Amino acid sequence: AIQESAGCISGEFVMAYPPGIPILAPGEQITGEIIDYIVYAKAKGCFLTGTEDMAIENIRVVEE
Repeated sequence: AIQESAGCISGEFVMAYPPGIPILAPGEQITGEIIDYIVYAKAKGCFLTGTEDMAIENIRVVEE
């Protein structure tokens, strides 16, 4: 679950359109601030894309 992914390494992009700039990129550490921003963007109705889960409830992370 994306809410439980802080400290993990992302295996997917999370992008908001517009403008299409990644919020999160593969290989980047997921922080609480990033999770908060994703939750905020979803609440404001932004179109988020890049993950397998189109609802952006779950995110693929890299196993260490």
